[in-house]
Amino acid sequence: MARTPRHHSPLRRLVPALVVLGLLAGCTGGDPEPEAQASEPSSAPVTTAPSEEPTPSPSPSPTGPTKPERPAAMDKKNAEGAAAAAEHFIELYDYTLKTGDTEALRTMSHRSCGFCDETLAEAESIQTKGETYEGGELSFSLIESFQRDPVTGLFPMDVDVRQAPASIASRSGEVVWEQGATTTEARIEMGRRDGTWVVVEIAGRPK
Repeated sequence: MARTPRHHSPLRRLVPALVVLGLLAGCTGGDPEPEAQASEPSSAPVTTAPSEEPTPSPSPSPTGPTKPERPAAMDKKNAEGAAAAAEHFIELYDYTLKTGDTEALRTMSHRSCGFCDETLAEAESIQTKGETYEGGELSFSLIESFQRDPVTGLFPMDVDVRQAPASIASRSGEVVWEQGATTTEARIEMGRRDGTWVVVEIAGRPK
């Protein structure tokens, strides 16, 4: 049954909210077995069969979201570079809310981007509450990109962001929010700061 979202996130207005997926990995292993000993005394020399060394069980590798790699196209200072940076930001957005690792997203967030600030705050809140997230994978489609605005110095673009069905559970396992697949039509404006791309604004696409 669908529930009213408990998180009043900016993602409800633009890209649907994501939260952390708690993935636990344990280690397994066994103690070495004792060597086999002769069970009865004998006048003949007693020999002990050599025991095989136990083979350690491999420890499971931790699993979880992998940090997206920075695309080489972000080195370009034109509309193509801006579009690559915007897509990378969307990938980092998903990663940030699932892991609580806000460093990369914060680096790409301009101080005037309210959406960015609220997203970072939401990521930290989700981690603190220990909530878990399932589904919600994002995909990015560039609809149209524009050349640098000579007045603002920004690179605008129109994009579609699709999200798979998602759900959120509390620490106790209660489902507190869920939604079906969504598609968001957005306008993203990218700028340059200290030689790197930053998101200046994400808003609804102008009609």
